[in-house]
Amino acid sequence: MTPSTHDIMKFEITFDVEEIPRIVERIKECHGLAFSAFSGCPISLTKSLERRGESRVKFDEPIYIYPIEMNGNQAVSVTPQPIVGITRDISPHGVGFAFDQAIETEYVIAEFDLYGDGQVGLLLDVRWQRQTDKYAFIGGGLIIGRAKLHS
Repeated sequence: MTPSTHDIMKFEITFDVEEIPRIVERIKECHGLAFSAFSGCPISLTKSLERRGESRVKFDEPIYIYPIEMNGNQAVSVTPQPIVGITRDISPHGVGFAFDQAIETEYVIAEFDLYGDGQVGLLLDVRWQRQTDKYAFIGGGLIIGRAKLHS
């Protein structure tokens, strides 16, 4: 799902709620393996129990964010380039992230690199966003599906 400056991306969406926790664990596992490979040190992902009653993990990971419009099980990016972001935390239910421009759609695809094993996209229902500076935003979304690049 590598972005091009002129292509509108099309995604196939699956809504398998049992698959989402496995995908999140795979993202965290690949992040840890990559960190260890680059630094020579093992990584420990710190969990924090919070008001939602589930564990979120502090998680700094670069991502591409594709603002999309949904049409059934299909999604189409509405911008020629993704928004560049970085995750702040992740759980089996949601992702918190920071980014550099406002998100104008209800849904986005957050694309994660699996470090030598391709990429994976998560469909997020954007629940909130707040501008913190001229080109700085934070936000969060509920994970509602998996996105695969439509070939």
